[in-house]
Amino acid sequence: MTFSDSNNIVESNYGFSVVDANSLEFVFNNAPEAAKWLKYNSELSFKEKYWSDRSSWVALYPVPFLFSGSLKFPAQTEEIRKHYQHFPRLVVQKTLSYNWNRRVHLELSLGSLSEIWTTSLNITGPLSNWSFADNTLPAPQTVSGGPPSYICRLTGQSNENWSFWLEANSSEPLRIDVAVLDQFLVDSTKELKSLFPSWADMTVFTTFFSTYHFHL
Repeated sequence: MTFSDSNNIVESNYGFSVVDANSLEFVFNNAPEAAKWLKYNSELSFKEKYWSDRSSWVALYPVPFLFSGSLKFPAQTEEIRKHYQHFPRLVVQKTLSYNWNRRVHLELSLGSLSEIWTTSLNITGPLSNWSFADNTLPAPQTVSGGPPSYICRLTGQSNENWSFWLEANSSEPLRIDVAVLDQFLVDSTKELKSLFPSWADMTVFTTFFSTYHFHL
């Protein structure tokens, strides 16, 4: 999982979760080579500093509500930088104001990603309307005890920019989390996957996550 800021990597990690009665600790106890690989020959820890919450998995929404626990461990960024020239990016096209409402027109570029499965937007703040779903807002969701938010999943051609608008009814900022799931795996991720036992049915992918704040 890669957290990016414009075209810079802020943080990169390997995230793990399970939809199973067996815990992650059980899985890693039966995958000693994977545990060793992650911690560079030191003992793998399940301490709180390695826990991650559901908000990190918004690209898979709503599947994370089924997770029984999640962990994350630091990952190197060199391979990511080498393979991807450009990361997903959200830019403002124009803003409009009328009758106490403010509308921002946005364009989402998916960068150099080529095997995209889905993109999720997690929007918090005074959202009053949007250009999705026939201009109809769904009931807000709450993720990991955070503020009410509106989550939208998008699919389409990765070589095209996606344009949409959001509308707010107050001057409070809108926060938009963008999570893009790419099915391409760099070599180190493929190697790590191979170290788990054959009975572990693994779904592996690369996620790019970035956050934007818009003051309309």
